Amino acid sequence: MSALILWGAILFTLALFFYSVGIWSDFFGKQLKRWHLLMFSLGVVTDSLGTLCMYLHVGHLIFTAHSISGFLGLALMVFHSVWAFFVLANNNPKRQFVFHRFSIAVWFFWLLSYVSGVYLGLNSSQIV
Repeated sequence: MSALILWGAILFTLALFFYSVGIWSDFFGKQLKRWHLLMFSLGVVTDSLGTLCMYLHVGHLIFTAHSISGFLGLALMVFHSVWAFFVLANNNPKRQFVFHRFSIAVWFFWLLSYVSGVYLGLNSSQIV
């Protein structure tokens, strides 16, 4: 396994950790807080760096179902984090309720891309 693949896998797993902690603590707490936004942002940064590692390993863009879902998931995470910033700034309870529900949808979509990447990675590696 190349170093870029290894670092990509580590960064994607860190993104899963940060984003999951932020999403689920916000969802169960029913109150968006600044540290949730920090966790969302760390998830975006680590996912972006993982994506960069994979791109550098391959050397060019490849459009597969997994890569397209990954890019869409990353775009949704970015949108979600920006929206969290505005929801925090406005402190509107109605917007927070809608935000909590949207958060779960974004998390599940991103999780599908993460799981498909794990599946593809495990099936492409050669076990000796």
